[in-house]
Amino acid sequence: MPTINKIQKKPKSTEHKETDMRKLRAEAYNNTAWKKMRETYLKSHPICEECLKKGKVTPATSVHHIKSPFKKGEVSYALLLNYENLESVCHECHGEIHAKEQGHISPEEVLKQLDDLFNENIKDEDL
Repeated sequence: MPTINKIQKKPKSTEHKETDMRKLRAEAYNNTAWKKMRETYLKSHPICEECLKKGKVTPATSVHHIKSPFKKGEVSYALLLNYENLESVCHECHGEIHAKEQGHISPEEVLKQLDDLFNENIKDEDL
């Protein structure tokens, strides 16, 4: 008789922590003080600061916290509302920043690593 494999759910303790963190983030980002600060920052920094470092000019669409105000299930309002802890970014750069923070590498980095590996193999075969 065929066996049906059930999809395993995350442990309840993990699910609970993720839900709590989502609620904390939602509360923090719905805070009137944060909304005003975000709007003010974007108006005074309308160009993506990450793109500018690369020599590109792209309109900023988001405000990124350089140091995350969300740690250990708590919100640090000192970091959330610290003007010096903010950076205006475009959608693409914001995604790249968070991907790096989570340990992911960009497609460009994958290609570079593959190219390096390929070049190493060619050198080894020439010997």
